[in-house]
Amino acid sequence: MDSKGGPRDRVWEGGHTVVDFSAAFYRACADDSSRSEQFREAAMMFCVAEGQIEDSFLEEAMAAAENSLELFRDCEDARGVRDALRLVVHVHRAKADEARNRGERSDARILLEKAEALAEEELSNFRDADDNLGQAAMLLSMAETACAYRGSSKRDEALENAEEARELFHQAKDVKMEALAAQTLAEVNFRKRNFHAGRRMAVEATELFKSIGDKIGMAIVLHLHAAIEARSGVVEQAIRHGRKSLKLLQEVGSKPQQMAALVSLGQWYLMREDTQAVLSVGETALALLQELDKPDGWQAPAIGFIVEAHILNNDTQKAVDKLQKALSELRDRGGKNREMVHLMHHLIHAHAISGDMAAAKEAADDALVLAKEIGCRRLQSHVHEELAHGYLVAEDFDSARETAKEAVVLLKDLGADFDEITTRLQVLVKVLIVQEDYQEALRNITIARDLAVKIDEKPLEAFCLSVQSRVQALLGDTGKGIKAADLALDMFREDGDRRGESRVWEGLSEIHLTAGDYGQALRAAKRAQALCEDIGDQRLTAKMWQTLSSVHLAGEEHVEALRDITEAVKLSRADDDMRGTVRYIFMALDIHIAHLSAMDPEDKSKLRLYRQGCEKAMRLGKEAVGLSIRLSDRYSESMGHYWAGTMHIMMGKPKDAQLSADTALEISMEKGLRLPELYAKSLQAQVCLQEKNHAGAMAKLKEVTDLANELGDEIAKSLAKQLKDLVYGGAGQEAASAQAAAQTAAAAAAAPQAGEAASAAPSDVAVFQGPDPAIMKSHIIAMVKNMTGGGEDEVDGDTPLMETGIDSLASVELRTQLQAEFKINLPSTVMFNYPTIEGLTQLLVDECTQKKITWTG
Repeated sequence: MDSKGGPRDRVWEGGHTVVDFSAAFYRACADDSSRSEQFREAAMMFCVAEGQIEDSFLEEAMAAAENSLELFRDCEDARGVRDALRLVVHVHRAKADEARNRGERSDARILLEKAEALAEEELSNFRDADDNLGQAAMLLSMAETACAYRGSSKRDEALENAEEARELFHQAKDVKMEALAAQTLAEVNFRKRNFHAGRRMAVEATELFKSIGDKIGMAIVLHLHAAIEARSGVVEQAIRHGRKSLKLLQEVGSKPQQMAALVSLGQWYLMREDTQAVLSVGETALALLQELDKPDGWQAPAIGFIVEAHILNNDTQKAVDKLQKALSELRDRGGKNREMVHLMHHLIHAHAISGDMAAAKEAADDALVLAKEIGCRRLQSHVHEELAHGYLVAEDFDSARETAKEAVVLLKDLGADFDEITTRLQVLVKVLIVQEDYQEALRNITIARDLAVKIDEKPLEAFCLSVQSRVQALLGDTGKGIKAADLALDMFREDGDRRGESRVWEGLSEIHLTAGDYGQALRAAKRAQALCEDIGDQRLTAKMWQTLSSVHLAGEEHVEALRDITEAVKLSRADDDMRGTVRYIFMALDIHIAHLSAMDPEDKSKLRLYRQGCEKAMRLGKEAVGLSIRLSDRYSESMGHYWAGTMHIMMGKPKDAQLSADTALEISMEKGLRLPELYAKSLQAQVCLQEKNHAGAMAKLKEVTDLANELGDEIAKSLAKQLKDLVYGGAGQEAASAQAAAQTAAAAAAAPQAGEAASAAPSDVAVFQGPDPAIMKSHIIAMVKNMTGGGEDEVDGDTPLMETGIDSLASVELRTQLQAEFKINLPSTVMFNYPTIEGLTQLLVDECTQKKITWTG
């Protein structure tokens, strides 16, 4: 866990373990009466040292480890000497972690240098003695220590040493140590952002631990594997591995290890925005918290992700109440200031999201007082960062800029180069871009890049270049922007970071599009999308389909734009990403309207296509409303009703449109959502136009114009201008018409339904009705139950198919049955891409509707 989130547990820091978990072996040795007293004492001291490392009693751990080493040397026990030497190195690394957390970076480096020097000296001794296992042990210790440093060259050195250690352990048939070496290789590749290599080594380490029945080792590697999947964006896999790790730890691990696993699992569920699962894991963590002998340091991270779930559910008051109660309890039991500051981070965020920046500022001031009392400038900088993000949300950009600069100054004075780089890029530069101060943004990016070069952090240098490319394009220098992007691509490729590479291609697409080079923009977007599919990150892949759609839309290729945004919607549904689904549906609706409005209203051959497009868009609008209600997202719910009302207008149904507009307005007024209020009132004006109520349209136009001026927002002003053009026919004419501007085709095609020109619609023109989703869903559930023998309540639409008993063989059978049932071809990956019955149902409904396949169940 990072310094913002709470304690750095000795097992989980950075995804790797700081001990070898050999205490069980040496405990048995200590109880073995056939061994010498000296050996048994050495074994007991080893167990004591390992336990003290986990409990963070590091001075005592060092004394016990060195005592154990001396005794094993006296006994001339080769394995004991190797393991005790590694234990001493582990203590140095653990002490370095603590020093780094306190902001004492020079002390941390000195401790790592001590660990490195000890391992190098002993490696030389083992080589002189021709002791391969001793060499392997020290090579592995050197790799683990190098991995703890910042810097790309150190990580390369770590890879080389860990690979050599793994080969030596393999030759000696020491399976546990070979597994630890494979685990270290996974960790190093994880830090290099080479997720494919990291994933491969994590699988190898897990299999090795499994072969010797080492459940603790399996749990640790599964957690690392989960972290790799989470960082690479494959969150579903991260959760799956995280749950397996937790289950093993509940069998054989300590309570702090279980707590660390629960905290990580909660954070991964948060990434997936599965608030119900987050709250469930949170309650389990809080219950376990009561059982811990030393609960300090765990309350903040456990409550933190519960609070963030409440914020995602738009229940900021519940989040604030939870935090204030926790802070009160912590004060009453004399809790540590550091943990209180971590809780206040979340309080600042909750207040900012609720719109109460005065309360957010008050919480930040209290947090800064506590951070100063413990003398931690790093914590002070994090408080300023959180407050800066709050000001960004409140659109108080001047305050955001000054607060972000304070955070940077603190980190600069502290010499925390890595944190300074990320704060400049992710906070200060973001504010400067919003303020359109591109020159100052570029200056800060240059400073950050120079720091990245200084500390030899190639991934950060590549990130700086990718941000630089976009800012230079914003300054109008497309050539320099492309050059910076090309350099970033080379660096990401060299490190095997395909996720970073895909982000750069996405940025290049935007740069080319801004420069008017449609062909290059399309090529870059396709490269980004292909890389994302290769990575396996469905959410990022969906975003890249959106980018492709945007490029096609810019080229007025509506059909292609609709095709691509539909892929984004499908992927989001399959990933149960409700917020992403709503977001992409709104874009799809925008494209639908652009496409439909471009149709020639006099071309009766297009009437059928027009109506089908309207029907499909209407279904999407209703889906967005339903998802927004499930998310408790009133903003999106209001906008969903607006889009549904817009489709009613285009279909010539003003009364239905009025109902949608009134509902959207009611929600927006209730929640004080000004922009949705503007959209709702503009829809009411369009209803008036379609009903030929010119006076009503003029009155609504005035309300929209006044509100747009009050907001001062470019989007609001643009909407008001479009409505004015619509009301006045785009030429200042007094006669309003619902057939003006972009709505001309819509109103004309909708006229037959309004009863004004019924003869224009041939009797055989009917909109194809796809299968009923509810009936289809019930049918698929019945098929699954039949295959798995599931009971009445064992299967529902949201249950992952893998959890219903559909294994790899059964998934092939289910796919075959579905193809035969619905007479469509399904890809071999369909069960992976659509892992729930709900997602599978939506796919089949869309396919049957698109291909006009009749199915009644």
